Amino acid sequence: MQQRNTQDEMPEKVHIESMSPEVIAQLNKLEEAHIAEKKALLEKEQAMVQRQVVQVEGLPNGLDPLSEAVAQMAVQMTAGLQQNRVKRFPVAVIPFSNLHNERKVGRFGERIEQGFIYQLQQHGYNLVDYRAAGLTTSTKQPISKQNLSGLRTRYKIYFLVTGTYAQHSDGLVINARVIDTTTRQVLASGQSHISNERLEGGIPGYNPLEALNQGLIIENRGGPVGR
Repeated sequence: MQQRNTQDEMPEKVHIESMSPEVIAQLNKLEEAHIAEKKALLEKEQAMVQRQVVQVEGLPNGLDPLSEAVAQMAVQMTAGLQQNRVKRFPVAVIPFSNLHNERKVGRFGERIEQGFIYQLQQHGYNLVDYRAAGLTTSTKQPISKQNLSGLRTRYKIYFLVTGTYAQHSDGLVINARVIDTTTRQVLASGQSHISNERLEGGIPGYNPLEALNQGLIIENRGGPVGR
């Protein structure tokens, strides 16, 4: 075949009717290397998301800061859940508790619970609403970290999403984790911070956490009113 200088020529379309096994094997290797490179990059990005400290944007944007925090933590936790192949197994979420008083849940902890039910279901996980289990039967003992042993046998729940929230000087920190109900192993975790400004905590003498738990609201920055 005569060699030509094709540097300035336009590429021509060709139709390939067949390829040798060697060429096919080489193309397969190139495709596998490309897939492996993309997978390694994705794993690196997921690892960075898992390790970084995430803070909800400080300026008001019309969105619920708790919903933003839960959405961030759901992304953090997805990497660990994928590695442990949790997606097809039943998962339940319980209300989050106050780190300084685990018996105290309040509306704040319940709001975090509801947020995780939405986010994890949107990510494709098999969420179980334990409150709806056995609606025709008598009231059962609430699900908690203290009675993990009965979750798999009574409700067929394999994994539990739980966590805590606590105040610090500049805002609120929320920690979440997914626990295997049999081994107690923590399979994934997430953390997010919300500033006082987003919780209306910049108002002197106003405790945003207590207000949320008690159902208080702010009107015209005049202090908590209503219930």
